[in-house]
Amino acid sequence: MLYLLLALIGLAAVAVYVLVVFTEVPGALSERWGELEGLPSNLGQWLPDQQSPAGLAALERGLWREVRTWREPGAGWFGRDRLVLQARYREKTNGEIHSVDPDVPLKRRRIKNRSGPKPT
Repeated sequence: MLYLLLALIGLAAVAVYVLVVFTEVPGALSERWGELEGLPSNLGQWLPDQQSPAGLAALERGLWREVRTWREPGAGWFGRDRLVLQARYREKTNGEIHSVDPDVPLKRRRIKNRSGPKPT
């Protein structure tokens, strides 16, 4: 029983060490896991969508489909920003918003640096 207790204490110490290193050492997290790919250049701008199947279906119904990539800020201690794809439909006649699609979450890839550590 004593060995189990010592193993749990050791495991907890390693977890705290890793947490402190990844949060406090600059570049440790990006060196180990890579950096997130860049944000799109048209972030937050509504763009007409006339090539996708949903956009073509909207044109047949007399609506314009517009899409944008949006960045939602994270909340709380462990909250992370997330990218979502938003779509809305406007009426052709007066430009009023007719309906809105649910947000679709987008995943950002991590890009690892293959050149190795930088000399200091």
